[in-house]
This record gives sequence, structure tokens and C-alpha cells, in this order.
Amino acid sequence: MEAEPTQSNSMPGTCVWGKGKVALVTGAARRVGRVIAAALHKHGYNLVIHCSASKDEALAFAAQLNSSVRGDSAHVISADLSTTSVVETSERLVREAVAKWGRLDLLVNNAGVYLATPLDQATDHHWNYLMNINLKAPYFLIQAAAPHLRKVEGNVVNLADILGERPSPPLSIYCTSKAAIIMVTKSLAAELGPQIRVNYINPGAAMWPEKADDAFKKDWLSKTLLGRPGTGQEVADAVVFLASPAANYITGSGITTCGGRSVTL
Repeated sequence: MEAEPTQSNSMPGTCVWGKGKVALVTGAARRVGRVIAAALHKHGYNLVIHCSASKDEALAFAAQLNSSVRGDSAHVISADLSTTSVVETSERLVREAVAKWGRLDLLVNNAGVYLATPLDQATDHHWNYLMNINLKAPYFLIQAAAPHLRKVEGNVVNLADILGERPSPPLSIYCTSKAAIIMVTKSLAAELGPQIRVNYINPGAAMWPEKADDAFKKDWLSKTLLGRPGTGQEVADAVVFLASPAANYITGSGITTCGGRSVTL
């Protein structure tokens, strides 16, 4: 689930431990993905910004980053991860990402969709749409990226959700997809270690769902221990930590950035 992004002072200054490294961030044209990409760029990464329908926003974002102190540090690739050809699309996305700078050090599987699917209204289309983007694409992106990540002892960060650990009807298919990406994270951490670390983030309300009304927000915050929504930057800080040398001994694990919402979910 995703309060509007604000600036955070939790990681002041510029630390370039990511200098010379390359990160592919899916769904990075807007919302949380964009904030994650900007945070990684700040730490020295060259960025491959994946987008689907938001190509104009992605190109404008890349131009903004390229006009900063580091030119040619952001590149856009468009790919629809909701189609039946998810495997081929994932392979192409990684292939083109590696071709840009000749390496890949970090994959952030951020792209995701959030959709209510009451059982009596759920369809095959709903299932495939949610599972393709939230689960199948991350899995096969990791498969395609693994040979490149292994060469540099890179890592993967998957964006899950606190709803992947607790049910929240009528979001059953969404919750199932996020529960599954948590298990993919743990399974592939075991399979790809020790060369590749694989971890996940469990956000709470860190940018509201776009159709969330005031009643939903009020109810959600009433059960959030810190009494406020999170920010995209707070999620990005967690991603940056897991990608950083400070997390070199962490794999198969998750960070929950939900202000305590999951305690009373």
C-alpha cells in the first residue's frame, strides 16, 4: 500500500558507495519507485528507470537526473509487465539494462498494482493482472538478472507489503501475490547465496492508494501506532540500507516500514 512523498533528513549528505554501480528499478517513473530511484542516484548509482504507461514522466525524470552533477547517469526502458509474455519481457528488460553500462549490481522490484477483488467479482483477468506484475515479473526478472548480479556480488530488493502477512479482504488476490513475493525472496536468498543477497521491504501506507478516500485514510491511521502515514522517502531509505555495505550480512530478510500498522492489522 502506498501519504505524499516528503523529504527526509534520515540520510543527510551524499555518500557515493554506489559509484560505478548500476541499479534497475521497476515502476520508477512515479510514486514510491521514483523516490527509491532518486535515493539510489544520490548514492552514486547509475539508474535504469523502468516504466510502462508513464513513459513521458520517466523520460522527464531521467532528464532531470542527467542534468544534475552526473550526466548520462539515468536511462529509461519501457516494458509492459502485465502481459502474457512476462518471461520474454523480463529477459529483454534485463538485457537492455545491462547493455547500457555493461553491468548490473542491484535489482529493485518495485512495480506493483493494488486492486480490490471480492471473491464473487474476481475474474481470471484480475488474477493474471495482479500476479503477472506483483509476482511473476519479479521472479523472472531475478532469473534474468542473476548471472549479472552474481559477477559483482549484487543484490535484489523486492517491494512486498504488510498485507502479504495479514489478510485484508476484499484484497485477497493482492494479498496472495505479496505473500508469495515474500516467499520468493526467502527461497531465492537460499538458492542464490552467498553471491547474491535477496531481501524485501514491507511498506504500510507510504503513499496512499490513488483511490483511497478520507474514511479509509482515517481508519488506517487510527490503527497506526505512530499516528501518521509514511513517506516514499522512508521506504526508499530502507531500500538504500539493504542495498548498502551496511547490510552485507543480511539476506532472506525483510524490513517493515509501516509506523506500527502491522501490529494491530
